[in-house]
Amino acid sequence: MENNKLEKCFKNCRTSIYKSETSEFLLSRIAGSEQETDMSVPSNCEGYGRIHHFRRNVTNWVQDPLPNDPACKALKIPYTDVLEAQVFQLASCNVNCWYCFVPDELKRGGMINAKWLTAEEMIGLYKKSDTGIRVIDLSGGNPELAPEWILETMKALEKNNLANEVYLWADDTLTTDYYFEYLSKEELEYMASYKNFGKVGCFKGFDNHSFAFNSKLPEYIYEKQFERFERYVDMGLDIYGYVTLTSDNYDGIEEKMGGFMDRLQKIHPILPLRIVPLKIFAFTPTGSRLNNHYNMALKNQNLAIKAWVAELSKRYSKEQLTCRISDNTY
Repeated sequence: MENNKLEKCFKNCRTSIYKSETSEFLLSRIAGSEQETDMSVPSNCEGYGRIHHFRRNVTNWVQDPLPNDPACKALKIPYTDVLEAQVFQLASCNVNCWYCFVPDELKRGGMINAKWLTAEEMIGLYKKSDTGIRVIDLSGGNPELAPEWILETMKALEKNNLANEVYLWADDTLTTDYYFEYLSKEELEYMASYKNFGKVGCFKGFDNHSFAFNSKLPEYIYEKQFERFERYVDMGLDIYGYVTLTSDNYDGIEEKMGGFMDRLQKIHPILPLRIVPLKIFAFTPTGSRLNNHYNMALKNQNLAIKAWVAELSKRYSKEQLTCRISDNTY
């Protein structure tokens, strides 16, 4: 019964941001939002886009090469430590992560801070912005709710002769099977064969307890993340992973991290090398959500990253660990 209720909630999130009859998607208006106060440059694309700087070097943390390395490799441009991307955000999410940097009002599927746009119209805004940026990041909210958004963006890029000039990057929370429920076999094959496309799925914890703590979803969904990720690998996508290491329980963290990596390696032996732990920061929108448990999680995530690094060193050679993430292929 709980599962049916949750699935109905997820479907409602989907219908709030996607009109199948017109192929329109509800995109967040970032201009004037609480999120914009944390941005280094103002919103663009008439307020419905933002420029994000993906930075490889993270203070007191491991490096984050996503999507820098996959994008540079695909576009055949020099590798860079700072990569500019044009971001658009879908205006709904089915997950309530406490650390999310997007304000709640931009994830509720409401029209107050959003607008219906086709992928073609969105790409029109991108072209009009004339920034010279060659990476488009489809974010949210949760783009996984409407995989048609990614599909239609690919088609729009091809129609505008941009498929070879732009690298497309998309986020995924690994909480639905909507790619396989709503897209045809031919559409999935088209996406898998699309040259300049990369996808990242985010594991919301390193065990079922941390998953529930971070996402506010039932613990049983933790295992389903791996099942969904494996389907994307089998589909042939160039897929990478994030993992958030925050929790209110780090007892036995070494064993827990070992278990997490064991499960990743059941999908593929090199998969942990394609996963990047995300350091969680406090942003303006998270201020009202923080409590003692979350503040302690922010502080103690360093315990988990140490366990992550130690576990990697047990499983892989120095050569493997220094290889670019985009060169660790399935």
